Amino acid sequence: MPEEILKVKNLSFKYDDKNILNDISFTLDVGDFVGILGPNGCGKTTLLKNINRWLKPHKGSIYVDGSNVFKLSVKDLAKRVATVPQDTSLEDISFTVEQVVAMGRNPHLKSFEHEHSKDMLIIEDCMKTMDVMHLRDKPINQLSGGERQRVLIARALAQQPTLLLLDEPTSHLDINYQWELLELLKNLCIKKSLTILIVLHDINLASMFCNKVILLKEHRIYKMGYLHEVINEQNIKEVFNMNVRVDYSNDQKRPVIIFLNLANEDAQSRPFERLHVICGGGEGERLLYYLSQRGYKVSTGVLNKGDTDWKVARLLGFTVVEEIPFSPITEEKAIENISYINESDAVILANIPFGFGNLKNLECINQLVAQKIIFILEEQDIENRDYTNGKAAKIYNHIKTRATVLNSMEELKKII
Repeated sequence: MPEEILKVKNLSFKYDDKNILNDISFTLDVGDFVGILGPNGCGKTTLLKNINRWLKPHKGSIYVDGSNVFKLSVKDLAKRVATVPQDTSLEDISFTVEQVVAMGRNPHLKSFEHEHSKDMLIIEDCMKTMDVMHLRDKPINQLSGGERQRVLIARALAQQPTLLLLDEPTSHLDINYQWELLELLKNLCIKKSLTILIVLHDINLASMFCNKVILLKEHRIYKMGYLHEVINEQNIKEVFNMNVRVDYSNDQKRPVIIFLNLANEDAQSRPFERLHVICGGGEGERLLYYLSQRGYKVSTGVLNKGDTDWKVARLLGFTVVEEIPFSPITEEKAIENISYINESDAVILANIPFGFGNLKNLECINQLVAQKIIFILEEQDIENRDYTNGKAAKIYNHIKTRATVLNSMEELKKII
């Protein structure tokens, strides 16, 4: 039977006479990675602040590792629960990264006691875990938002907690940092048996990385459970008042929501049902999100694992022909790519640069140029994107004679 890390029982909280949390009850087991979802003002942040004792509930109880949090000393609580708040603005703080991470050892030290060799090893391990070791001597106020976020998580890990609370840690990060951060957190749950409770604003991100979710509505738990139990059309409609379709066709069989308001309105005007997109390096990000909103069935490739567009496509539940990182496209993947091009109603070629590593993507289109409807999103001349000594430009220009060329996303939206 799994070890219970957190138990919240009949928790209620008020600001003055206004109910913010009503009769909240749930448990988390060791290694759980649980996302809290819900509309603004439903009590997500307030729930975290009650669990870490920053706020005192009106009624109810909270247990961590079997201990009532309100009977623990500040230090003992900090050894069990660590928090990464939403606000990471540290412009006025000039501490180095190592000094900030070292603050996480304070609960384990006596007053005025300095870190010992054991503490320094823990600090270094936490910096390595969050990939900030190379920044150890850099002032934290000189870091990017994504780097600061990783430092603050490293500080929290230095407390050696059993429960980590995070409040929307991805809200100001681009897709690369969001993915990297949540991947790191997921690995902590798996490899170090850490239990994580995280507030997220993106349902698809929660579905991609969490193993369970809590849906809050009107200050109560509307539903909690495994992804397939919670993320469905009816629950999303009830909680967020949004019409969505939930798709399970992605590789991991995780629920992916597709917003239908725009898709339903435009369904009759969609000229195609299935599209194949050739993109990469982040050049397809806007396009992929747009096609998802429109309700298209999309495949894409060949993309290297870890590429920005690979992450977006996976997040949106699209089929991806994927290659190992930093590897040129193999013949096997090119054949798979051609099969998806064949199955599509039309192909969209994004405004991507071409090197010898992804040249086969052009060759795949070229093989079927006489048979398929092809759209080229050309925001920059191919000569400025060709790093193959002219080979890419030659193939591209041949495809261009059979394709519809669009010079902006706005032009593309008028057609697709």
